[in-house]
Amino acid sequence: MKRLTAADCLWPRVKKVLEEERHTHEAEGTLFAVFADSLEGTFCGLASERDIAAHPHWIFADLVEHRPLFHISPKTSISTCLGLIKKSQLEGLPVVDEAGRFVGAVTQSSLLRGLLKQERELLRQTRYYFRLVEDERRKLERWSTRLTELHEASRALLTVLAHTSLEKDLLQIAIEALAKLLEARYGAIGLLDKEGGLADFVTVGISAEEAVLIGDKPSGSGLLGVVIREDTAIRLEDMAAHPQSAGFPPHHPLMKSLLAVPISHATHVYGRIYLCDKWNGEAFTAEDELLAMSFANSLSLVLDNAREMEEILKVQTSLDHLAHHDALTGLPNRLLASDRLTLALAHAQRQGGRVAVLFIDLDNFKQTNDSFGHSVGDRLLKIVAGRLSGCTRAGDSLARLSGDEFLLMLPDVSDIQDAATVAQKILATLAPSCHIENYEIFMSASIGISLFPDDAVNVEDLLRFADTAMFHVKQGGRNSYQFFTETMNERIRQYTRIENALRHAIGRDELELHYQPQVEVESGRIIGMEALLRWHNPELGPISPAEFIPIAEDAGLIGDIGEWVLLTACSQGKRWADMGFDGLRLAVNVSAFQFRKKDFAVAVRQILAASGIPPGMLELEITESAMMDKIDEVIAALDELYTLDIGISIDDFGTGYSSLSRLKKLPISVLKIDRSFVNDVTINTDDAAIAIAIITLGHSLRLRVIAEGVETQDQLAFLVRHGCDEIQGYLFSKPVPVDEFTALLHEGRQLH
Repeated sequence: MKRLTAADCLWPRVKKVLEEERHTHEAEGTLFAVFADSLEGTFCGLASERDIAAHPHWIFADLVEHRPLFHISPKTSISTCLGLIKKSQLEGLPVVDEAGRFVGAVTQSSLLRGLLKQERELLRQTRYYFRLVEDERRKLERWSTRLTELHEASRALLTVLAHTSLEKDLLQIAIEALAKLLEARYGAIGLLDKEGGLADFVTVGISAEEAVLIGDKPSGSGLLGVVIREDTAIRLEDMAAHPQSAGFPPHHPLMKSLLAVPISHATHVYGRIYLCDKWNGEAFTAEDELLAMSFANSLSLVLDNAREMEEILKVQTSLDHLAHHDALTGLPNRLLASDRLTLALAHAQRQGGRVAVLFIDLDNFKQTNDSFGHSVGDRLLKIVAGRLSGCTRAGDSLARLSGDEFLLMLPDVSDIQDAATVAQKILATLAPSCHIENYEIFMSASIGISLFPDDAVNVEDLLRFADTAMFHVKQGGRNSYQFFTETMNERIRQYTRIENALRHAIGRDELELHYQPQVEVESGRIIGMEALLRWHNPELGPISPAEFIPIAEDAGLIGDIGEWVLLTACSQGKRWADMGFDGLRLAVNVSAFQFRKKDFAVAVRQILAASGIPPGMLELEITESAMMDKIDEVIAALDELYTLDIGISIDDFGTGYSSLSRLKKLPISVLKIDRSFVNDVTINTDDAAIAIAIITLGHSLRLRVIAEGVETQDQLAFLVRHGCDEIQGYLFSKPVPVDEFTALLHEGRQLH
């Protein structure tokens, strides 16, 4: 059977696209081959639906440039392809020929289809071989009819040939039957191993005592070696007279006439059969040779079929394992876990027992993946799988559902405290750090627990409720466990309602910007404003940004919402400038997700051009935590924004871990004191000290300092006394709609 390669298993749904294109709706499972210049130009890489789902607004160039241009040859074997897919965790592997031309792509599905196609071909050949065996059986039956006196011997031969696999006792029956059929005094069957040595050797006519005295099996250096090497039959009246006869080993019975035939099929020699010395003293006839060759041919087909069936069994076993186990960790997958949970529930229902389901989700795994790379992430998942396996008992079932999600089923739970004990053990087991590629990585997990029959009586609800409890742990600070309650379920339903409504908020014109004045302390006049997002849904009513912004980030909607906020705010800033209110600063919050996008500066440039806002009016507010992560990349991004003539402000300053050495490297213009320090600045000495330190630090770096959340005259007096440049808060004005803010500007209201 021909060895399958990547060229035999190309995925049919591959669409060629150009780098600058964006995705279009294609058939499910489509891979996109990305080219530069033209569809016949330079191949840049593969993009999958998973890539597109993760970054729906990226062009294809952005989707493929974050990973190395990895490809395989059309001659790469199936096993190598499967191994590479497992290792790389890619949707597909590009296939490129020796000339560098893109040939196509392979996926796990296309490879498995290729294997299944080969399996069908193997089965077809097996049926063909069975037909050949049946034909040979009919021939032997005809010989049996002609030789009625040897009917029992021929029937014994047919019994052997009816098997699809051969064991040594069957070979013994075979040689005894063949020797009886041909009236031979001695006979033997020898089967070869992969190295050409004798693996199985059975004889007739030689006693056990003689075999012990003879010792080693025949080496095949004489006439029997000729039979194997040349794949030919030998029939001699006196073998001693033949020049290639090697004689007999010590203690071997003397033999004269010889009939030796190869056991072979399609040029592959499996072994040999030899018979010596007929009982009547006559030489072996051509008819005897025909019978022996016929039997040897049938025997070769049985051997060939047995080995084909062994290969098919290996493929079937491999496919079954792939279908039910996770390729990376070797743990059962979601399908097998669901089957096992179904059986456990049925057993518990009959016995009146209880089953616990633990939904385990690693904390901050995406950040680890992004920081250290997917290879480190994969090794971390293997370590986690090993540690979790060490927490299981006999009868428990651990599975990897997807990504960094694991499931542990505990059957026969006598008390819910048993589930809590296992959860505590898991948290303790994951706590020690691990070292991967010179990185020290700390792990923790959020665990949700649901119980049968307490919470639900079916697999789907148990998994959903355990997931809900896990989500509750995530929101509560992570690295803990929680049992499911109906209150959690209602929170998840509310979360889902908000997420679904938020997906349509922009299109249905439900979002609005309010503006809060920023006031210069020295002059008391409005010198700027901060744009603050508000959302009122017709069904859900007004929803706080503190509630819907985290949901937007989790759901991947923050990018679109952030662009809408920036464009809307800049367009309004242009209108105020046209009214004559020039010199104002317009502050807009930027999420960490927006800021880290590679094309963020390009998007800002386009929005500036589209809105026509005066240069220098826009000021982007970025949180301290977002700026302090990956400082070299942050500096590069800020430098690019700085060339657009916009201001940069560090929002919520004091809540992160900035250092003076880092701050002085950043092209920023404003520090914003977080409201948490302003609230108690007049009664809490620690907050007062922090506020004073921020003001002093900002002025030492020649930065403006603005305090947000200023609500009382005492707070204002403290800030004035210590030289704070600007304030923002309810003391002057709450955030107001556009019309009210415009009225404030016309009024010329000042800080008193």
